[in-house]
Amino acid sequence: MALSGALAEVLVIFGPTASGKTGASIEAAKLLGGEVINADSRQIYSRMPILSAAPTAAEKGDVPHHLFEMVDPAERVSAGRWAEMALQKIEEVLARGKRPIVVGGTGLYLRTLMEGISEIPPVPEEMEALFRGRPVEELYEELLAVDPNLAAKLHATDTQRITRGLVVHHHTGTPLSAWQAVPAKAPPYTFRRLAISPERDELYARIEKRWGLMVDAGMIAEVEALKNDGYTLAMPGLQGLGAEEIYDFLDGVLSWEEASRSAVQGTRHYAKRQVTWLRNTYGAEETFENAGALVAWVREC
Repeated sequence: MALSGALAEVLVIFGPTASGKTGASIEAAKLLGGEVINADSRQIYSRMPILSAAPTAAEKGDVPHHLFEMVDPAERVSAGRWAEMALQKIEEVLARGKRPIVVGGTGLYLRTLMEGISEIPPVPEEMEALFRGRPVEELYEELLAVDPNLAAKLHATDTQRITRGLVVHHHTGTPLSAWQAVPAKAPPYTFRRLAISPERDELYARIEKRWGLMVDAGMIAEVEALKNDGYTLAMPGLQGLGAEEIYDFLDGVLSWEEASRSAVQGTRHYAKRQVTWLRNTYGAEETFENAGALVAWVREC
């Protein structure tokens, strides 16, 4: 299925972490005259480009990139807020006569963008303080009581989304799942959904190799600077993969070998959940075993 010549067709590239999405999106942008829009919930945060595996200046080259490294790690970015920003960037890219290329591994972000934004009333960010610091097990039990439909969809350790559900219910008196069930108006674009899905062994090897490269690039010092500046693991930007293990290493709780093993294993588990979402929910029109195959397909189109 060839790409449409219509500029209003937005290219979306999804895949599990370490699958090669970054490089594929940049090469696709070069071939199509496009600009890259971030859909990764970690790469939107500033001060942690190595930990979040954000594209480097050398990788970006002269391809414009948007919504990368722009929010302080202490600030929460909901899927709805991100989708609003992404829609604005899509409009701006289209107005320049360029093709928007949305890339990332956060399924909730992409689903919210492509299916539309539910009309959830704005919730003051300071309300999160009511739930901050409590054990995630306790928060999840509370969510089960007030919003069992949402709880059933979330992993029991997903602190950020569990807290979001509790905050919305506390502020509005209505479960977040009920707000989400209200039909949303989809944006006026055609989304061409592409996916990269490597074989499991290859993906796991890429995850382990990338961890080593991130360490060599200075990831420990990057995280230590955040810790020294008062950033805690309760903050949204530091609830991603690897941060907790590095904090534990810096505090002497874990050896570096233990921290690395735990971080790599956690990343593998996350990648597995991403693959499940890709297969069951994403609805890709084209799926490729690696980034090179995706780029070759774009070139042929």
